Amino acid sequence: MNDELKNDYLIVGQGVAGTMLAHFLLKAGKTIAVIDAPDQQAASNVAAGIINPVTGRRIVKSWRIEELLPFAVATYREIEARFGVEIFTKKNILRSFDTNKQFQDWSVKSGREDMCDYISDECDASHLNGIIKPKFAWGEIHSSGRTDLAVLTSIYRNFFINNNAFFAEKFNYNEIEFDDNKLIYNKIKTTKIIFCEGWRSCFNPYFNDLPHEAAKGELLIIRIPDVQLNKMIKSGVFVVPIGDEKYWVGSTYEWDDLNDTPTQAARTDLITRLQKILEVPYEILEHHAAVRPVFKHRRPVIGLHSKHPQLGIFNGLGTKGASIAPFWAAHFCRHLCEGTPLDEEVDVRVLMI
Repeated sequence: MNDELKNDYLIVGQGVAGTMLAHFLLKAGKTIAVIDAPDQQAASNVAAGIINPVTGRRIVKSWRIEELLPFAVATYREIEARFGVEIFTKKNILRSFDTNKQFQDWSVKSGREDMCDYISDECDASHLNGIIKPKFAWGEIHSSGRTDLAVLTSIYRNFFINNNAFFAEKFNYNEIEFDDNKLIYNKIKTTKIIFCEGWRSCFNPYFNDLPHEAAKGELLIIRIPDVQLNKMIKSGVFVVPIGDEKYWVGSTYEWDDLNDTPTQAARTDLITRLQKILEVPYEILEHHAAVRPVFKHRRPVIGLHSKHPQLGIFNGLGTKGASIAPFWAAHFCRHLCEGTPLDEEVDVRVLMI
């Protein structure tokens, strides 16, 4: 590291949480440095980045989607304009139904005033003929899309590197020096260290008493020759177009084997589910695994440590990172820079009481 580097914030971890927090802190005129271990797989780098306004079998709107979704899209469009890249693509989701009961439940929900902007029971799935095996019926999810999280984190990593603000190394908690209202970490002087470590925050001695959970997910990247689907498919497995005849296929859930090593069991499971819906040949190009950060209350966790207010956390985005990270990063930034109160649903001090 440099002999001496002074900044306002040191961010540990550069997945979607760390990247978005850095984005808003920089907009607020703050100086930052970022530390990220090069040998640790971030879930953001392999996630599909799906933004889905509808959740679960109960067919309900995703948590606070009315405020989270437009904010996320506006943020991604702003970043696209700044860097000249494409990050967010609007793509509807076609959801299959195997029984009349499933489809009728969907149809009833689609007629409700609070749901009609997000789902419909009428859609044209004729372009799936010969590609996806026939289903009893299809429904469509609107206001959905895909965020290329790998591109997002990559462009910001290059930005940090070019500004001498990125350090590719594993963070060592034992090297934090508390000095009045400031911190020193390996010759970096900063006012606060914000941990955006994903599931590895369970090893953080300052935040390991939070209600951590984590889920390992595995996915495939496949190629389907001569097939260009323009919508995402949810039919026992997600099939997400990512360009050049390539598709993201996933994912699995594993609660015990928490590492980023792909397994044959998960590969077999994904292939089995994929073969139940595909009618065309495909080629497996890649197989990835990563661990999603999750807390028991299924909400992000944001804020400063009650005993060490120089230390903060932004974590627990889970599978919804693409849709919720921008809003909550901006929310945390305002708290850090302006002293605005944190929403109690996400405030770490509420959870640490």
